Amino acid sequence: AVVWPRVLRAVGEVDAGTELLGRRYACPVGVAPVAMQRLAHPDGERAAAAACARRGALYVLAQQSTTRLEDTAAAAEAAASGAPRWFQAYVFRDRDATAALAARAKAAGCTALVVTVDAPVLGRRERDQRNRFALRKGLKLANVGSTAAQPGAASAAGAQSALAKRIGGRDANLVWEAVPELFDLTGLPVVLKGVVSHDDARRACETRGVAAVWVSNHGGRQLDVSPSTFEALPEVVAGVGGRLPVLFDGGVRRGTDVLKALALGAAFVFVGRPVVYALGASDDGEAGVDRMLAMLENELKSAMALAGARTVADLARHHVQLPGERPPRLAARL
Repeated sequence: AVVWPRVLRAVGEVDAGTELLGRRYACPVGVAPVAMQRLAHPDGERAAAAACARRGALYVLAQQSTTRLEDTAAAAEAAASGAPRWFQAYVFRDRDATAALAARAKAAGCTALVVTVDAPVLGRRERDQRNRFALRKGLKLANVGSTAAQPGAASAAGAQSALAKRIGGRDANLVWEAVPELFDLTGLPVVLKGVVSHDDARRACETRGVAAVWVSNHGGRQLDVSPSTFEALPEVVAGVGGRLPVLFDGGVRRGTDVLKALALGAAFVFVGRPVVYALGASDDGEAGVDRMLAMLENELKSAMALAGARTVADLARHHVQLPGERPPRLAARL
């Protein structure tokens, strides 16, 4: 996609701030739920959460963490009291187990429940099979111990089996009617993560308890023939029709990627792999994640100024031309 800049727009001071679910953020970039962050750095989730807290960035705790959610939340709270955080979960067949996990998250200061809906079963992850992926010795899935992957899988088949155990308790028969029940069960606003179609986006807006729709394809590791999230975003935005905020992740590496997503209608953008890269590239994991977030914010503000947008609200669909589209007929709106 290319960006069509507007000129003579008085962009000496750019404000990238935005509001999401009643909270103001200085930058519309947060950290997506990424599993097993201690594979990249010993401090893993604690370091990433603390970095977000100090910057006031939204951090989404992952159910499949290698750090207990209470410890991750404590690290964030120690860095900045009241730091924003949500909790991501898969829904178990045992709803009591789901409720108990959500209650822990709520007690730890999480203010929304992100329900991942694009992984009812495990995708065929051939790279994980080839690499015989498993948690290394000394690490475990700290929030849901009984579903932890077993370390040291001896074969590709064994690795896939170990991965399958991670989702053994998930409810593959989850349906729309269960979403209001989750809202009632947990008392937390529900964010549906993994929506890529117009019709699902529309239905989400009609489902009680849903507070936001999150465009995501699980990093392309579930159904590898599904659309990219940038392809899906306009469809979802059209389906939502302004009724709920649309969140976005997938392929975001630069501030210009953030700008494109915002112009296409996203209210907030999340990064996943860059967090892991930042943790792995720095001896001080927290400093690495902080630097990554600072780079994205600075790049976004620079790109906004060059595109002629003083605020996030100034970014609009006419700024972006997707592959295959003709150049936009720019309106004369000032």
